[in-house]
Amino acid sequence: MNRLLALLLFMCSIFATLVAQNTQTTITGRVIEEGSGTAMEAVTVSLYNADSTQVIHASSNGDGIFSLRASGTGNYSLTASSLGYNTLIHVFTIDDNKRNIILPDLWLQASNVILPAVEIVSRKQPLIYKLDRKVIEASGVISTMGGTAVDILSQTPSVKVDAEGEVSFRGSSGFKVHVNGKPASLSGGAALEQIPAGQIENIEIITTPSARYEADGIAGIINIVTRKQTIDGWSGTLNAMASSVMSRNIDFLTSYRKNNINWQTSGEVSRRYMVSDFEQVKTIDISDTLTTTNITGERKSYVDIYRLRSGIEWQPAKTLWSAAGEARYRVRHRGGALLYNDQYLSHTTNQLLSAQYSGKDFVNLHDMMYRGDIGFDHRFADDHRLTGSFFAFYEANAMEFFYTDLFDPSGRQAQGHRAWEYEYRLTAQGNLDWTKSFGSRRSGKIEAGYYFFSYTEDGDYNIDMFDPNSQRFVRHDELYNQYVFRRDIHALYSTLSNSVGKFDYQIGLRGELIHRRLDNNKEWARHVQDKFDLFPSAHIAYSLTDKSRLNAGYSRRITQPQLFYMEPYVVYVDFYTAQCGNPKIRPEYTNSLEMSYSREFGNNSVSATVFHRIRADKIERVRVPYHTGVTLDSMANVGNDYSTGVELTASFVPTKWWGIDMNGSLYRYMIRNEYKNGSDETSENWQLAINNNIDITANTRLRFEAYYVGPSVSTQGRVQSFYYFNLALRQQFFERRLSLGLNIRNVFSTAKYVSTQVGANLYSQTTILPRSPLCTLSLTYTFNNFKTQKAAEKTSHDLFEGTNR
Repeated sequence: MNRLLALLLFMCSIFATLVAQNTQTTITGRVIEEGSGTAMEAVTVSLYNADSTQVIHASSNGDGIFSLRASGTGNYSLTASSLGYNTLIHVFTIDDNKRNIILPDLWLQASNVILPAVEIVSRKQPLIYKLDRKVIEASGVISTMGGTAVDILSQTPSVKVDAEGEVSFRGSSGFKVHVNGKPASLSGGAALEQIPAGQIENIEIITTPSARYEADGIAGIINIVTRKQTIDGWSGTLNAMASSVMSRNIDFLTSYRKNNINWQTSGEVSRRYMVSDFEQVKTIDISDTLTTTNITGERKSYVDIYRLRSGIEWQPAKTLWSAAGEARYRVRHRGGALLYNDQYLSHTTNQLLSAQYSGKDFVNLHDMMYRGDIGFDHRFADDHRLTGSFFAFYEANAMEFFYTDLFDPSGRQAQGHRAWEYEYRLTAQGNLDWTKSFGSRRSGKIEAGYYFFSYTEDGDYNIDMFDPNSQRFVRHDELYNQYVFRRDIHALYSTLSNSVGKFDYQIGLRGELIHRRLDNNKEWARHVQDKFDLFPSAHIAYSLTDKSRLNAGYSRRITQPQLFYMEPYVVYVDFYTAQCGNPKIRPEYTNSLEMSYSREFGNNSVSATVFHRIRADKIERVRVPYHTGVTLDSMANVGNDYSTGVELTASFVPTKWWGIDMNGSLYRYMIRNEYKNGSDETSENWQLAINNNIDITANTRLRFEAYYVGPSVSTQGRVQSFYYFNLALRQQFFERRLSLGLNIRNVFSTAKYVSTQVGANLYSQTTILPRSPLCTLSLTYTFNNFKTQKAAEKTSHDLFEGTNR
């Protein structure tokens, strides 16, 4: 009897649920960003009844789609809001005949500021927070035209660009670079410096990536989103740049869209210089001799890029097909002419000797790359989706040439080296991803997928050394090195995400099987490693109001050692500085936790992020005495490090013609230094940027930037603080289709890089003064649908050349 009663009650509850569902109305829609035409994730969507009482609340998913349920009939209003965008209100009616309402696409506009002459110009918030990422609005910065992705990133808290142009985030350079969601052909700063700023719509910084992404890159993922075509017909942009140190650049992006076909082609021809005055003092105590060397001279580097890429997207029905091809030729050159003053003190005889030499050196790397991409995105009728992509690129005839010469005061050659490294590289990556929406509002999502990656490099190395007696270069076959390197990764992952009231959450787990093999003609350098690792992730967000949001995230990451970290042979950057890899280097592992709060009020916004990161087996370049007067740099696992701090960003509009963007960071950095017998190195790191935008007229904008970069520590030393100022002016013509920009970097010549390294029997101090002020003139022309890129000059901290010495 009790069982029968329970069964009847269960059936009644099911019937009541079905009746309730039949009397409810399902409201679905999609949120799109106006201008770019891209779906917007994490947009707050709220439904209100006729008396303005909130009925229900949800957030859009990764496809911009939201779903709500409402009981009753009558007039309703729906709001869609997101930080940095105007709130959109849509009014509609529900009656007994409407139980499944599909709303038209909701197009959100960036927050606007009314300027003189009653002209509306979009001024987006500089930094927008989403569930698992921060978005830098590239079009909101007028100081990047003629520059690269590096210059846009320099506007972000905790991003540093060192004197060699290398980018680090929260003290780490271990990040991955994606372009439109796909891995770039190069890594780190090399990938960022080849993407022209004029082709960038925004940059996404994913500091705690979910399990969906590859686990490599402890600092996270930087995703470059390029500008896209949203209307039928032709659109395009052309950018040109020239600077006072003879840098020059021409790049273009053109697109044609017709019905379900979108074709896009981009290209670049550029040479970007860095020129600095260089001074270094080295003291080395080895072989019963104390050697002090004072090195002065000019350091110059440049990067040549010749690149052409073309791609097409075709969507005949429910499947989007894509294909692209790219060819790129790249040259990286670094060198200079230096004067060496040596002093030699013998500990045995106490005799002091001196010598003077002049030297010429350079390192030249060039390679040719061919890449192909294919992909598909199929949407099924029952709310699930299958996507897949594959790319491969081949780098042919890559060659790195090392050249050093040393001459005595009479002009007679005393020493020198010639070294060649020939390489062939093949990279392939593919993934298959399945997504399923669930829940009555379809706000939940399950993702699962498979990923594979393969990298192979075949190379050999030869070195000739100068023989002073015969006055010729002699091949040293005993230093010849031949290697084949292979890394394969296979991974499975799954994530679960949903929205519950004002909460959004996502959890995930990724498993990776990693195979690493180095074959080498030196037996001691050979090794094979196979390892399986798990990488969990978790994210949660809470919408306090329509204009304020609280986010938190955690992820575990790994940084795989790059091959040049492991190359077991000595190369000479100059005669007094040698480098060698470490085949036994281990990967880094990182656990990252962060929490952020953002609030928008009117045209103003503030945001704050608190973060903590623990990194095990930190990889760092260390310097040791090699032989008389010469140091050797190599890579080592120096211990564990810890970063804990806060990042702050604010944007204010005091008047209709004046806007202020500010960002800063303060964090404590500590290295638990196993390399130096367990000693710890700590520093309080902070940096501040204040940028003023002044609209002189509707088409004329002035920007003044002030930067302070605080001191920092490494395993063996410290880098002193420095500060500098930039000034930019942009003038627009022909309804903003044509923009002319003038940028003056380091206006008052205050930037000065000073680095100190201390080790056993070693002291080294490097001082670098960039050539300044550096003037850049830029020109941008856009037509049809592409918006004018609001940019005029570089603002990154890559002012110095010669730090890697």
